[in-house]
Formats: sequence, C-alpha cells, structure tokens
Amino acid sequence: MAAIAELWTYGKYLTLDDDTRCEIIEGDLSMTPAPGFGHQSISAELEFILMKFIKENGLGFLVTAPTDVVLSDENVVQPDILYIARARRAIIKERGVFGPPDLVVEIISPSSHYRDVHVKKALYERLGVAEFWIVNPYMKAVEVLVLNAEGRYELFSDGCLMADDRKRVISRVIDGLTVDLNAIFTESFTAEG
Repeated sequence: MAAIAELWTYGKYLTLDDDTRCEIIEGDLSMTPAPGFGHQSISAELEFILMKFIKENGLGFLVTAPTDVVLSDENVVQPDILYIARARRAIIKERGVFGPPDLVVEIISPSSHYRDVHVKKALYERLGVAEFWIVNPYMKAVEVLVLNAEGRYELFSDGCLMADDRKRVISRVIDGLTVDLNAIFTESFTAEG
C-alpha cells in the first residue's frame, strides 16, 4: 500500500524555520538549495536594470528571492524577481505577497529547469501572473510570456545574446521597459570544480 503524501498548506509552511528556502506547489513541499554564483550575478544585473527603470518612473515595487508569494493556500513560491504595480500594492504584506504579482522572473538552474519552465509556468498562468520571464543563462536567452485574452501564456518578446539579432527584450506590463541582454549576461560563469 502506497503512503499518502502529506499535503502542505500556507499555515503549515509558516511553522518552518525562516531560514529554510522552500516552496509549495499544489500542496507539495520542495526544498531548494541556494542558487549558484552565475545565477545570482544575472539576478543582480537584471534587478538593477528593472529597479532603476521602476524607481525613475514611479511604477511600483520590485523584490527578489527569497520573498514568499502566496498564490493560494497550497501554492507558495519564491520567484527570483517579482514586480507589483503601484496600483496593486494592497497585495503586499509584511510576510510576503498575497496574490499574483504583475511580473515574475525565474532564472533557470540545472536543478530547477523542469520546475521553472513547466510546473511554475503552468501555475503562474493558471493563477493569473500577467507576465513571466524565463531567463536561460546557458543559452544567454530570455523569453517574455504574457497572458492573452484567453488567460494563456503567449510569447511577447524573446532574445538570445548568442543570436545575430533580437538581443533585447521588452515588457508589456512595465510599459517602455527594454532590456539589453548584454547588460544581464555580462560574464559567463561556469562551474569549475
């Protein structure tokens, strides 16, 4: 007889140590190790670009992981970067964000590829995150997906630093934002030993 998996909820999640980095997707708790240096370098560069644009234009709020995003009682995630428009600031509480952010960024790591590209994409789509950026450090590429009228993600902008063209991406949610991929993929960090 198979054991029944324990269903995790936000209430149960709150009993964990604050230093424990984990997420709940559909009631399944998963622990995530700290990202590598290359991942964090890309995150810092992209955060700097986004923060500068958002602050200069008085648009809203930007934070990075680990920040709890409570999408439902059984879905608590920590996107690498998230943005909430000023008009939606009511979803921001001291403990985290309670509702779908306007934009989330996931930077793919070897251990998170399937989870970010498939599982989280489906979750963000279903629960109404308007814009989802998938950053692929290995391909030096970014895909910007936006919800269409049917509530499904469609490609809005994409770019790849290694391609001859499309070395910039644009946002629909953050009007006027263009990101040059040269600025976020400044150096290539690979695992050495």
